[in-house]
Amino acid sequence: MTNPSIANYLLIDGALRPEALVGLYQRHEMFEIDPLYLGTRWKDLYDLGPILVKPLPGSTLLSDWLVDEALWADSTLIFSEAPIQDVANHLRRFISPPDCNGGSGLLRFADPLVAHFWLSSYSGFDDMHLGPIQHWWVVKPKQIWEPRSQLHWQTFSGSATGLQWDNHCAQLANEQISALEQAQYWRFLGRVHARISKRNPSLFLGMSSLQITEWLNTSVTAGLDWGLFTERGLVIWVEACADDGQDFATRPNSLYQNWLTLDRANARLSPEPRIEAFDAHRYAQKG
Repeated sequence: MTNPSIANYLLIDGALRPEALVGLYQRHEMFEIDPLYLGTRWKDLYDLGPILVKPLPGSTLLSDWLVDEALWADSTLIFSEAPIQDVANHLRRFISPPDCNGGSGLLRFADPLVAHFWLSSYSGFDDMHLGPIQHWWVVKPKQIWEPRSQLHWQTFSGSATGLQWDNHCAQLANEQISALEQAQYWRFLGRVHARISKRNPSLFLGMSSLQITEWLNTSVTAGLDWGLFTERGLVIWVEACADDGQDFATRPNSLYQNWLTLDRANARLSPEPRIEAFDAHRYAQKG
């Protein structure tokens, strides 16, 4: 596998690292810097978008990055023999790509989590159209409950044959759309874990990382199957799983089943208002 120590570009997600530009200038080193939102309709948010940096000789930015794990969550490494203008202009093609369903939206490819799922969704380098980018390194994301001792680099390499570009090359196919949904779900699981860990500190004690992942996946999937679709509704569902067991909605004589018998109207509510009403009842009982 190509070693990331040969990288000559750093791609920073300005939304994940506020004041990134200020931090670069405070290093008092020489860089070529191209905020990728400049020249686009998002130019006023240039400091919150992807920021491409090419350190010049004498800079220790890249060597410092390789040993500072705190930076790996908001930036990735790139190697290209092309000048920064060519690399930046190619990356700009992916800022708001069309999708196969006729939609479009911002693609946060500078976010390492998004880059991991997005780039991994292609079957090979001939499909990725990395243009002048020869190698792109991303640290494979790990949830906070997963072991930190086995961080893995992912290397995505472009074609050496110089594929002809057309606008269709940036289009997100079903595989990419699915991958971006997986990225959202991955991040959502992290938020749920953080909330439940704070709210029910003993729940995950004694569980292995695989067991924690399985518990979270099982709980969220059950909520989705029940008909929930908002983050608020799913969080309430998982909280109920943590408090009353994952079978709280089906177990005879559970708090939920007893609540249904209090008023027949409760059972006629659609899933989202029903879980919110049940949550209000749960907290009223505790009070």
